[in-house]
Amino acid sequence: MRILAALLCLFFGTLGLARADGPATPAALIGESFEAAQWALLSSAGAAMRQTAQRRAASDPALTALLRQRQITADRRARAEADLAALPASSGGAAIDLSGQIDALGVELATLDRRIAALAPNTTVAETRPLTIPEVQALLRPDEGLMLFFVGDDDSFVWAVTPERAAWRRVSTARADLETGVAAIRASLIQANTLRAGVRLNAGPTPRGAPFERTQASLLYFELLAPFEPILKGVRHLFTVADGPLTALPLALLITDDRLAGADSDPEALRATHWFFQRHALTTLPSVEALAALRARPAPAGEGRLSFLGFGDPSLGGAIAAPAEVTFYREGGAGVEDIRALASLPGTRRELRALARTLRAPPETLHLGLEATETAVRAAPLAQTDVIAFATHGLLSGDLRGLGEPALVLTPPDTARPGDDGLLTASEIAALDIPAEWVILSACNTAGSDGRPDAEGLSGLARAFLFAGARSLIVSHWPVRDDAAARLTTDTFTRLADHRARGRAEALQGAMQAMLDDTSDPSLAHPAAWAPFVLVGEGGS
Repeated sequence: MRILAALLCLFFGTLGLARADGPATPAALIGESFEAAQWALLSSAGAAMRQTAQRRAASDPALTALLRQRQITADRRARAEADLAALPASSGGAAIDLSGQIDALGVELATLDRRIAALAPNTTVAETRPLTIPEVQALLRPDEGLMLFFVGDDDSFVWAVTPERAAWRRVSTARADLETGVAAIRASLIQANTLRAGVRLNAGPTPRGAPFERTQASLLYFELLAPFEPILKGVRHLFTVADGPLTALPLALLITDDRLAGADSDPEALRATHWFFQRHALTTLPSVEALAALRARPAPAGEGRLSFLGFGDPSLGGAIAAPAEVTFYREGGAGVEDIRALASLPGTRRELRALARTLRAPPETLHLGLEATETAVRAAPLAQTDVIAFATHGLLSGDLRGLGEPALVLTPPDTARPGDDGLLTASEIAALDIPAEWVILSACNTAGSDGRPDAEGLSGLARAFLFAGARSLIVSHWPVRDDAAARLTTDTFTRLADHRARGRAEALQGAMQAMLDDTSDPSLAHPAAWAPFVLVGEGGS
């Protein structure tokens, strides 16, 4: 993929620099570059949305089951291929075993393809196809826009598309420079929350006086986004497809001020700062083609569906906030006593109860404390529920010794057994059927990768829920405060319920602004409190 990216940078370079506000580049060349960039930005999360949309559109249950099995098998082969590519040359037997798995999975895929063709001869498995600019414009609503970012080793490239206009620009900002800027911003956010990675705070406030890296947030905005503001005028809802270092940072917290008044640690200065999210309600997409998958997906039948299911406040009762030295996996299973030693999160109970009240859901839709188990998740009517929320600890691969993939923490059983060890892992989530309109992951780092080398953003827990069928997600980019997370999620749904927001993106935008404006707690002015979550998927009404 890096070789393809390098070749595309050369191709883009032949097109020359284009102004975002003028006809410097012919429309045909803008279109060619836009489609070429999509080939280089293929993502596992985008593929999950495309394939899930196809199986949801199938009217024959038998065909749906076959398409799902093919999706799972293709995913297993892709993971095996990635594992094989990551092995050192001296791996020997491990490489032979993976090669055998890949061959066997290839045979299984061929068999599934024949069965699909026999059942529905006109059905072809959904493959990646870049969208043209006219196709994107036809999918966008009048007040919507889309931005695509491609990060090369030496230069970066940005496209902006609205229903009426399109432009692109080459930016003389190298990947290494973006990595440095994003790392500095993230460091200031995590330091402000005094957290260790992978842990949801138990109502710990941001220390007063913690500085935010405003200079870097402003530089990134003026390098990447400011030239497109004339085109984005009138855009209320903006889809973004990020690349490289930009996948690790919400664009909401970029700063549109070229002169920064006050100190970076002053809450009043932070409230007076102009932020990018105040101009546009933002939605993240894993790929451009995901927009087509979302807009083509039929609405679920209303009859017999539940409005809400909530899982949280697992029975833990410990005091360990970041058990980095604890071994969770023992001979393939989780150590339940170690999981139980994690700090409890009483704020998640209040959060889920508030969400249930907002959605007028009965008490039995909540699974809290001892009832918040993997068994309860699997037994719940996930396929018949519109909104599903998990409020708990979120773990990244590698956060804990022996944890091989991202996971959500639930109440562990007395004795670990297959399918119930207190950790709902990404692979277990992907195997579930969750065609929910909205999944809320009110936990830490749920927008993170699956931990593999060079893995793209959203390839972990977010991708797992998209694979399972979710239409939209709320996920986090860093360890989140227990109190702030509860406030952001509940306020988002309240704004939808009382019609103060026209869609999900605007509802989250309003919740962020309300927290930023709250002068009762100076720490709430810091982006570490109000900016951890992003909306992934469908953000419109």
